Amino acid sequence: MVQVDIFWSYGLSAGAALAAAQEVTTAPKWWDNKSFLFTTLWTACVFAPSGIYLLWSFPGWETMFVAKDHSSLPAWLVTLFAVTNVTQGILGFYVTSYLLRKGHIRAAVWQPIWAHAAMLFVLIFGWDGQGYRRFLYAGTGQEWHAGIQYDWTQFFSSPVFYSLLGLGIVFLPTYGRLLTLNCHQRPHKGEAKA
Repeated sequence: MVQVDIFWSYGLSAGAALAAAQEVTTAPKWWDNKSFLFTTLWTACVFAPSGIYLLWSFPGWETMFVAKDHSSLPAWLVTLFAVTNVTQGILGFYVTSYLLRKGHIRAAVWQPIWAHAAMLFVLIFGWDGQGYRRFLYAGTGQEWHAGIQYDWTQFFSSPVFYSLLGLGIVFLPTYGRLLTLNCHQRPHKGEAKA
């Protein structure tokens, strides 16, 4: 969901930076390491496209029913969404790397935690206390705006749910592999620099 992905992208990349802590702290620059490259590639090639796929396939659901359909989405908003999924990931990696390199381990560990907590807050409460209803709504944007009611259990047989399952088959193993790669990167020789 557009409103959630800003925090999720940040949190996932912050977690990837934590996994690469040993390499990140010894690299010449925060971005001069394979873990940053792998994380940015994963964010740009897996995470961001999954959001765009969901926005194109389910514009109502992906916008938490702010949009009724494609005609409700200005092109600039779609472009901004695609860009922020990547830039927020880079920001999450940068902030976590910066904190690790300064020796602020606790603050670095809090980066993925606060980002995922914010994501869950938006997902559950939203801006109007109906985030969970919007997430579990089985209909289209036009049906939401028309006031058509669905039981929340119908979400689990909706096209959105099956799309999320399909995306999860790619998303979860590739993110797990990213973390594994980041954990096993060799530290750079020499001192870390800002």
